[in-house]
Amino acid sequence: MVYLLLDVGSTFIKYSFYDESSKTILQSDKYPFPDSNVDDGKRFSVSLLKLNKIIFDVFLRAKVNGCGKAFICVQMHGFVLRDTDGHFGDYISWRDNSGDTASTAIKAIDFNLMGTSLKNNLPLAKLAFRNLEGEFFTLGSYIAWLLTQNNATHITDACASGFFYADTGEYNQYAGSLKMPTACKSISIVGNYNGILIYTPIGDHQASFLGSGAQLNKYLLNIGTATQISCLSDASFADGEYEKRPYFDEKRLYTISGLIGGDRLFEGKGWEELFDQVINAIKKLPPKDKIVIGGGGSCRIYSYLTSRFEKLGIECDHAENNIGMEGLKMIADLTDSKKIEVGTMLSEVCFSNFPVIAKNSGLDFVIVDNEHGYFDYSDIAQLAIKATLIGIDMIVRIGDSSRGHITKLADMGVNAFLLPMTNTPEDIERVIQYAKYPPIGERGVSTTRVHTLYNPPPLQDYMNIANQKMRIYAQIETVKGIKNIKKILADPQVSGIFIGPNDLSVDMNSINDKTAILQAVAQIIEAANDVGKPCGIITGDKTLIDASISYGIKMISKGSELNMLINGCKNIKEGIIGG
Repeated sequence: MVYLLLDVGSTFIKYSFYDESSKTILQSDKYPFPDSNVDDGKRFSVSLLKLNKIIFDVFLRAKVNGCGKAFICVQMHGFVLRDTDGHFGDYISWRDNSGDTASTAIKAIDFNLMGTSLKNNLPLAKLAFRNLEGEFFTLGSYIAWLLTQNNATHITDACASGFFYADTGEYNQYAGSLKMPTACKSISIVGNYNGILIYTPIGDHQASFLGSGAQLNKYLLNIGTATQISCLSDASFADGEYEKRPYFDEKRLYTISGLIGGDRLFEGKGWEELFDQVINAIKKLPPKDKIVIGGGGSCRIYSYLTSRFEKLGIECDHAENNIGMEGLKMIADLTDSKKIEVGTMLSEVCFSNFPVIAKNSGLDFVIVDNEHGYFDYSDIAQLAIKATLIGIDMIVRIGDSSRGHITKLADMGVNAFLLPMTNTPEDIERVIQYAKYPPIGERGVSTTRVHTLYNPPPLQDYMNIANQKMRIYAQIETVKGIKNIKKILADPQVSGIFIGPNDLSVDMNSINDKTAILQAVAQIIEAANDVGKPCGIITGDKTLIDASISYGIKMISKGSELNMLINGCKNIKEGIIGG
């Protein structure tokens, strides 16, 4: 899959198309960040219309290039307000220094709890105690809203506003009547834009630290439009003259900012002053072994700083790549590799909001059983549009691989098929043929339908994108399927496989022999992992689930709405009159 990596920096908005399978950047480019409307030395605002145009241009390019996911980092401390009539103001940049830091009420706030500090560019210092109404957006949550209509962001971005607690992600009392974004503690999907899954934006500082390779034993001196030095520790380290910004995995990024910026350094000014600032900063921060020097302004001054630090016995490394983009690459890889996707099956009860419940309960996918279930086209169409709009994967298990059946399902928005009883490559080739457009398959073209959300792009662009999005899974549940597993997986259009252990146990004549089934499951998972394709299993059996996890399974579909209803009814009775 191709991912969009978007770094919304202070000077440039940079983007890359990243091929997850080959771990390579396919294309990179950048836009200058829009000029300010007001820059009087204190105030600094930017037209939202100019910013919107760049974001939409980037996502149009991403769509044309078949991107399926977007990972975003943003400059922090800026914000956008929407009034009670729904009108947006300009983007107020982090460069805006109009905040009130003198009032007694502001000074009484413990900003350590918010993972930031009191300063003139802090949104809380500009907005608190003003009895404002409407809605508040960080830059990250605004971009998320622009694309998905969901005002949400990651805690690393949210806490830079001063309105959120760094430990919990909950907003504090100083938000007043303003409606606030959702601050997520994990990097998760916030919605879908034209078929691209949008993940919670993160702070550019945290992305840069992650991409620098500094980790636990090094400082990062990040030289950019603003320069800062930071290091990792847990939240228990004593409060001091630094910010304890939220990071990932419950860690904190201890940061001293406001050092001499890259523009001045590029002019050849302030080098000695920056060195003195860094020396003073590391005396205050938790002790570390080395300094990594990175950021757009690091190349010019790296040799100078290295020679100065080495005289003091401080070893330096140079992070030469774009460390923000490197951090986004790592987040994209980690999001895919460490997670086992968990889902369930919809067997026969057509409740069109079931995907909404599944998504908000934390599930990653739903399998709609149209093999044994008796859903009609109208039922599946309602489920498909709900799943698309809220951004949860919906896989339809088909009992009929005819052209007419698959075409109708694909045109109503289904973009993942599961073929039961896949025994040979030829079995699944029919699904590929009818689910994908030329030159791969023979899917008929009708674009002004729900699968394009009634807004089709140019035809060739759309056909390429649709082929990228369409996933075809083989269900392996026979001895013959296992025998041909490598040939089935060798087809580049087969996205992955699911194991059907019940039918497999029958075909193996091993209903009561779990050892034999476990061996078969291990063999199937190993074959999928060997070629880098995901393998799932459909089961409620705890032994099989635990073993599959140990073998390296990537997806687990457990139970169904019928199990939930049956168990729920039993619990009602047992709760009243006992078992």
